[in-house]
Amino acid sequence: MYRLTAIIAIVLSALVASGQVVFKTIVPQQPVAVGESFPVQYVLEDIDKNDGFTAPSFPGFRLVSGPYFYDGKVYSLDGLKPLKNILFTLVAIKPGKFTIPGATARVNGRIIKSDDVQIEVVSRTEAFEKMQKTDNGSEYFLRPEEDPYVKMRENLFMKVLVNKRSCYVGEPVVATFKLYSRLQSKSDIVKNPGFYGFSVQDIISLADRVAGTETMNGKLFDVHTVRTVQLYPLQAGTFVIDPMELENRVEFSRSVVNKRPEQEIKEGVRQEREPSTSENGDMVTYENTLSTEKIAINVKPHPTKNKPVDFTGATGNFLIRAALEKDDLLENEEGDLVVTLEGKGNFPQLSAPVINWPAEIEGFDAIIRDTINKAYVPLSGSRSFRFPFVANKAGSYQIRDIAFTFFDPDSNRYKTIIAPAVDIKIDPRPSGYVQEQEEEIQAKEQTAAVWWRLVAVVFFGLTILAATIVWIRRRRRRAAIPLMKAETAFPGIDELLNPAQKALAGNDRSFYSLLQKGIWDHLKNTLSLSGSKMNKVDLRLALAAKYGVGKNDDLLEVLSECESAIFTSAERTDDRQALLERGKAALGRIV
Repeated sequence: MYRLTAIIAIVLSALVASGQVVFKTIVPQQPVAVGESFPVQYVLEDIDKNDGFTAPSFPGFRLVSGPYFYDGKVYSLDGLKPLKNILFTLVAIKPGKFTIPGATARVNGRIIKSDDVQIEVVSRTEAFEKMQKTDNGSEYFLRPEEDPYVKMRENLFMKVLVNKRSCYVGEPVVATFKLYSRLQSKSDIVKNPGFYGFSVQDIISLADRVAGTETMNGKLFDVHTVRTVQLYPLQAGTFVIDPMELENRVEFSRSVVNKRPEQEIKEGVRQEREPSTSENGDMVTYENTLSTEKIAINVKPHPTKNKPVDFTGATGNFLIRAALEKDDLLENEEGDLVVTLEGKGNFPQLSAPVINWPAEIEGFDAIIRDTINKAYVPLSGSRSFRFPFVANKAGSYQIRDIAFTFFDPDSNRYKTIIAPAVDIKIDPRPSGYVQEQEEEIQAKEQTAAVWWRLVAVVFFGLTILAATIVWIRRRRRRAAIPLMKAETAFPGIDELLNPAQKALAGNDRSFYSLLQKGIWDHLKNTLSLSGSKMNKVDLRLALAAKYGVGKNDDLLEVLSECESAIFTSAERTDDRQALLERGKAALGRIV
């Protein structure tokens, strides 16, 4: 009886353990050196739903980057299980033994915490001595019998790592380009890879200075992450990630020197080509070129089985909601219906859902706004579609069946989500409102007529005065001097927005103020706005009077985003190139 009870207890404990979520803290096993970066990972295994993650503080370390979130799967005895990896990159400040605190997460409605782990930090000198013992000598020393090119080939190389080589259209592929080195080298990126057939989102760039160490074939290498990108395939087929190319100058010593090799990586900074070999006392320098391999990605089309007719290529997992921006509306007053898609997936390729407007309501094209966290794979956040509309008749209306279809690669199924119906109540215009509007318009027209008459009188007087002056000068001079009147040529849109384009290329925060100034300069020239009239309220009235209500709201949206960026200190997550293109397109419609 006792043996049977023990067996049952063991089986039950195994079943409970198999259903528990695993939350691990992972750090390098070997000591890390002061001033060098290293990864810290928090790994969640076998999770059904992750409602939140709280990162700890890292006393004694400097945070370089992170958190970066990666979703994946892990194989176990029970089959394929979901996995989430949260990555930080830290730099040690001083030697000693430190504790990396565990993180907390809310999983399936309860709070769990990963273990605290110990890590040893040593000085650079001690780290180099340990590396020497492991490697049996420094690679900085070039022995008389050694071939420098063979030594460079074995101790300096590049790799490109991808998380998958087969995916669906719209499913992200993460590509990481790394430089592995045990040599004293200076590298220049001479060719960035082409990503033809993909939409590209950068995660890590050279400016982030992400570096660490890895052991390969029993040797310790300095590893520099040159670039990490998310690639979203745009169509089915086989597409190639082109090589990244680096030119390197490697320095060796002909005498035994206890020196830890260092690497310097830059992009496009070499002014002239140096000799491939040079000597300076005991130092000798050689040059070579490195490149990564080509990587072919097989992009599969979305399954044709059970494919909905309204599917437009959205891939990921999303939620939908819809609401009015303003509840109380009058006849012929412009309103806005905002439809928001939230979740994770290929946000840059998401198209606007179809709105079935009632016959009495006229809807217009949507204005798009993104709030996306590019640290997540896939991209996580939201895309909002703001649909302007006008109702020409009072009454109660309802917008139904705002549907959105996407493909979920995790379940390999199509899913359709529908937003709750939106009620719209349109009130009639107050009595006398139309007459007041007409009287206001008539008054403005009369005022404009008076001004035009005044301008005509002044112009006529100036013309008579100019003609008189010319006649007098002609009489006084033998040679007639023609009076030329130069027409004022306003600068074009490209010229006005050129300062903003330059600020965009230089990653300058003044981009938003320069874009705003260029837009207002064009409006001042084309709509005759000046002084106190240069505000968005008068601009909206001027645009509505000349082009119609709601026809140029995209321009007002661009100005609002510029103001938000100028007057707030929050970090912007929007696409500045897209904002510039939207502003340029909107100005092109105002002539």
